[in-house]
Amino acid sequence: MSAKNFPLVSIALCTYNGENHLKMQIDSILEQSYANIELVIVDDCSTDSTRKILVNYQTSDDRIKLYFNEKNLGHTNNFGKAIGLCSGKYIALSDQDDIWVRDKISTLVTAINGNILVYHDSDFIDEEGERIGDNSLATIYHMYEGESLLPLILFNCISGHAALFDRALIKYILPFNEHFFHDWLIAYAAFNVGKIKFINRILVHYRQHRESITDTLSMRDKHLLVRKRSVIQKKALNLQWLSYCKNYKYNKEPILTEKACRALSNMATGKENVKSFLFLLRYFDLLFYISYKVAKGFFSKLNILRKVYLS
Repeated sequence: MSAKNFPLVSIALCTYNGENHLKMQIDSILEQSYANIELVIVDDCSTDSTRKILVNYQTSDDRIKLYFNEKNLGHTNNFGKAIGLCSGKYIALSDQDDIWVRDKISTLVTAINGNILVYHDSDFIDEEGERIGDNSLATIYHMYEGESLLPLILFNCISGHAALFDRALIKYILPFNEHFFHDWLIAYAAFNVGKIKFINRILVHYRQHRESITDTLSMRDKHLLVRKRSVIQKKALNLQWLSYCKNYKYNKEPILTEKACRALSNMATGKENVKSFLFLLRYFDLLFYISYKVAKGFFSKLNILRKVYLS
């Protein structure tokens, strides 16, 4: 069957000084079994050999559309630019240092159906490409695909590299707010405006190393002072994120979201009151679904709430 009979899938790959692992990632994308892809690459002012690597690939494969930023946009805004340059019916995001399973795109396109976004599980590899332990994202987080958006107010289980979404989502996510990770913004928007499906298959080997944007396996060394500072920054970021969720233009549950954000803000700032506590207790299993096993009993839930916000 001709490639034209398959919907075009745009793969947005953002690069920045990625010379160490970039070739393996690009190869895994260009070798996808899916017949109709374009690879949109936006380099964010790399100073190593990344630009040379990208030009070499572009000259040998006309599926590659290559762009170089004149000034550094940063991780989130660069992905925003790359998404805006995509022309496919479906869009997938790619980091510069992972390795994709060959049938990743075909699996996700088959599964998306009427959903606005589908996402999958990923395992972990080190700098040498070797598997790290037996964990996967789905063993660390609970992968959510329900109707409520409450789980996305506190946590996110949808990594950008694992998602495929309909281009109809673009108008609900761009321009990105640079204060937050792009995958948090995409996931929250998707739960507000459409349906999401989780595919319980490992389709990406997710590389973890000290220069990674995210630190899922906590591989970076952290001095005690740095850890204390990161706790303070995390609380401040949580409050900013709560404000973003509450004020999101396309929020499908504005009243419930407002109540949740108020209750969580009270807990985060130490302004506990009975009304807020009772709300968190009532919706505990949704709000904490992604990062905690369902806690049974009043004291179990109370201890978790205090551990998260009052430690």
